[in-house]
Amino acid sequence: MKTRIISSALFFALAFAPALAQDIYKVQALTDQDLNGTARFVGMGGAMNALGADLSTMGTNPAAIGLYRRNDFALTGSFTSQPNGESFVDIDKSRASFDQAGLVLKTNLGGNSLKFINFGFNYQKRRNFKQFIGVDGLTGGLSQTQTMADLAYFRGADLATDQGYNSVPLFTGVGYDAGAIEAVRDQDGKVTDYSPLNADSYTFKRAQWGGISQFDFSLAMNFDDQIYAGVSFGLYDLNFHSAVDYFEFQSGYPDGYLFQNEEKLTGSGFDVKAGVILRPIAESPFRIGLAVHTPTWYNLTYESFNFVSVPEYNGGQVTFNEAQDGIQPYDYKVRTPWKFSLAAATTIANRVAIDVEYEYSDLSTASVSYPDYDDWYSYGNGNRDYSLKDEMKECLKGQSTVRVGAEANILPGFFLRAGYNFVSAPMKDDAFLNLLVDGQSSNYASGTDFVNLGEINRFTVGLGYRHKNFYADFAYQYQAQTGTVYAFRVYDEAHGAQLAGKDFDLNRNNFMLTLGFKF
Repeated sequence: MKTRIISSALFFALAFAPALAQDIYKVQALTDQDLNGTARFVGMGGAMNALGADLSTMGTNPAAIGLYRRNDFALTGSFTSQPNGESFVDIDKSRASFDQAGLVLKTNLGGNSLKFINFGFNYQKRRNFKQFIGVDGLTGGLSQTQTMADLAYFRGADLATDQGYNSVPLFTGVGYDAGAIEAVRDQDGKVTDYSPLNADSYTFKRAQWGGISQFDFSLAMNFDDQIYAGVSFGLYDLNFHSAVDYFEFQSGYPDGYLFQNEEKLTGSGFDVKAGVILRPIAESPFRIGLAVHTPTWYNLTYESFNFVSVPEYNGGQVTFNEAQDGIQPYDYKVRTPWKFSLAAATTIANRVAIDVEYEYSDLSTASVSYPDYDDWYSYGNGNRDYSLKDEMKECLKGQSTVRVGAEANILPGFFLRAGYNFVSAPMKDDAFLNLLVDGQSSNYASGTDFVNLGEINRFTVGLGYRHKNFYADFAYQYQAQTGTVYAFRVYDEAHGAQLAGKDFDLNRNNFMLTLGFKF
């Protein structure tokens, strides 16, 4: 029997932390936001919080639609590709998308102070989850099944009993049923260990698809062309899917261990955004934009499915031991962090416009809660999961976004645009998926992989055309981002080793076209 060594920190996590299937990586995915919207907005790197007068600003600084003097309607479509992607589970490396539809209606009051009250609606795709990760490498004898064995051992489970299944994550029970791990018993029949498989190499593929749709309903006011104030009420529709294929091989054997995981997350949310734009000097085009976004409150439903296949060799014959199981849909809530932004902009000779912005959000302040969930660790505060809150503080951090954009009227009716958009990394360098937790939903965990994403650099260019009431805008966006993927983490410190993370890139190209009409 192997000797198990559990550090005091891991023991504390095991003994006292009420874990939930919702992990820090899914929370982080809900807080992210793509650079998306109208092609003009994207072509300027999303830097229009102080310049205003664009439909997409309803989702960043709603005061910006207070600068409208005419009604506006626009539609946007896009085409996105991931250069290193692959076609996987019917998801192609490239995909077309309908990204935006919006309308602003101006109301000219003609007052001495309050000149306009404008109303707006805008739909845009907040997140496009389409993503492919494919890596392979050597395991040094480690196996994903070691994670299953560790979790079963740490929880004191006897997987030959129903009680044992209730105390481990779903994939551990499925792995046991397929023979990926075996119980080691003493002479009295008590489980003293679990024996995993060994592996020499692995291949890992994960595809994600779906998105978050954002619907903003806005109102903005223009006070004496000096102060613009606005508010937006946002509704969100979430549809997220992922599929994982993970293979392990041993030298000298033609077949390997297979683990498959499918997840589905759906739901809805809402938030409120408020902002102002100030022109401190009446004779100057210089302006300052301020905006604050409340958290987004999501109501979500999660379900998943696991499949495990283990080859067994008898002479020259091979048979496959297979098992599968799924998690029935269950509900929970997520609250994302607050968000604050500051912008400054100006125009030069009515031919050049420049906007610079900074935005901040502390991801570690997000929270998760479950209906009818309570235990001593929540300090009597109802259904909020405080152990996951501690995980967020340990692994997530404050995230900064910098946006810079410029637009130039190069010829009558033609506009050239360029922008830069930077988003800092959301995770700390040593972040990991902690499965050593206990609680009513710990058995809902259905996978072992996690990805630590790096910073995002976005470079954009755009071209616009205006003719009377009609306009057309084109934008190209190149997004560069790297990350490190871990197929699993070994929790038994006696091994003295971990599966090394594999670096990859998530670079992608995005082409956008907006057609609009002002009246």
